[in-house]
Amino acid sequence: MPIYSQPVVHSPDLPTACERFVADVGDWVRDCIRRYADAPPTNVHDQATYTTSWEPYLLATGDPEALGYLAKLRNEICVHYTQTGQWRHGYWTMHEAHHGTEHFELFLGFLQRVLPDDPETTRQLQDAAEHVGNWSAEVSDWFNWERRRFHSLFFGADGVRAESGMEINSPDHLRLVNICLLAAGAELPGFPKPGSSIEHYIDLAILYAGEWADAILAEERLPLALTPTGTLYDFDGANEAVYRSFMGEVSGLESPVDRAENFLGSDAINTFLRLWKESGQMRFRQAAERLLDLLVTQLDDPDAGAAADAVRAYRRWTADSRYDAAVLKAVATLEPSAVRELTLDTDFRLDHRPSGVGKRSDMPRWLEDGAPRRHNPITLLVAAEIRRDEKLATATVDLARAYFLLARRAFPDGREHGCAARTVSAIARGHGRENHAGMTTAVLAPALRW
Repeated sequence: MPIYSQPVVHSPDLPTACERFVADVGDWVRDCIRRYADAPPTNVHDQATYTTSWEPYLLATGDPEALGYLAKLRNEICVHYTQTGQWRHGYWTMHEAHHGTEHFELFLGFLQRVLPDDPETTRQLQDAAEHVGNWSAEVSDWFNWERRRFHSLFFGADGVRAESGMEINSPDHLRLVNICLLAAGAELPGFPKPGSSIEHYIDLAILYAGEWADAILAEERLPLALTPTGTLYDFDGANEAVYRSFMGEVSGLESPVDRAENFLGSDAINTFLRLWKESGQMRFRQAAERLLDLLVTQLDDPDAGAAADAVRAYRRWTADSRYDAAVLKAVATLEPSAVRELTLDTDFRLDHRPSGVGKRSDMPRWLEDGAPRRHNPITLLVAAEIRRDEKLATATVDLARAYFLLARRAFPDGREHGCAARTVSAIARGHGRENHAGMTTAVLAPALRW
């Protein structure tokens, strides 16, 4: 049975812990560049998202070789998808709302942060985003401005698919709002003045996300989808079959937590809070709070680090301590400094996608000193931030580093499938249901800002 074990090396202080972790990520970055610098692009839709876990390393070091590699990768992927007919006019000819948006929101959004002065990233984002609100005559309409709905779950440069069940809007459509916000990036934060060349991106973001915020606040049950004429709280056969045909890792969507998790998977907490901050409309903050009220009930689950990261986002946007007690309660009995060894059982397999936050059917099994893990480094670091506890932060970064080093020994990088749970990228930045909540992005990055 393949078992990988990694000692947890405890550091004397937080700067040392961060320095060690940054050095390890740098080793991985250089190995990836050696492996893939001359490799041609593939046809995998999210082949570049594994690099998004490099962000803390790049912000700490400004590594010019890595930044050059990323710009080259961006350009080569664009050329490849266009020349092979998979893209036209800056977007897929046809794709669904969840996976088709990932390259733009995740990879190009990351590049915009680490290469803010490179105009090509914004150009590619805007080339895609101009179709979101029908702003290009070269592509058929995706959005119905009167009904405030997208026409389909599947859309692209070839138009939209209109078969039965395609007409619903799922929480995944909020990713299009995020792409619009990225396309507007140069003039955010702070809404542009009337007449700005990007004002239409913001108008659509508020209009469409507002429909979701209103639906979240309207009923006791959270919505599953928006329909052309209203809100859907229960699937019927056709639309559920269409949705699950490409959302293989979505939960059963029966419990309130699982319905909230489906919004978390498309970064709705950050989307709503950003729009609240920029527009002043309380419905966006209230919608985020409605989701978080459910998600924080999962904080004692060691898989639910993404929920703790959402609390961190709430604290950052609002400066409100509303969820602090829930985080502190979840870690009250934990002692990360006592963990000596982390173990990964790669034979472990599930036959289904469990209910809850941070779950996938391909998720790995972790052990701490031979027993099922209890500590999630993301949740621990959020607790350390709340308490301003540098000793806890140090032990947490050391534990997160052990996760990363173990993943490097056991898993592929993530270039072949960026959403999967059994990759280095999944541990470093979070798998497809955790959406940027991993050991580098949600532990190392905030620790570097301590």
